[in-house]
Amino acid sequence: MKIYSSKSLQNLLELISQKVIGNRAGRIEPRLLKKRCNAYKLLTVPRDVARAEVVKNGHYKKMK
Repeated sequence: MKIYSSKSLQNLLELISQKVIGNRAGRIEPRLLKKRCNAYKLLTVPRDVARAEVVKNGHYKKMK
């Protein structure tokens, strides 16, 4: 194993810190969660069908 001097390590760290990363177009990601934890079931049928079920049976009860 090679042992480096603190001067060469410092020099290496300075060179690394000077490296500029280019502009990467289209690389923006929002820091948000896509899915939320809701207390209701997901809408898995067409909205018109779900509305008809609500009229017939009432609203779903909360899961939590």
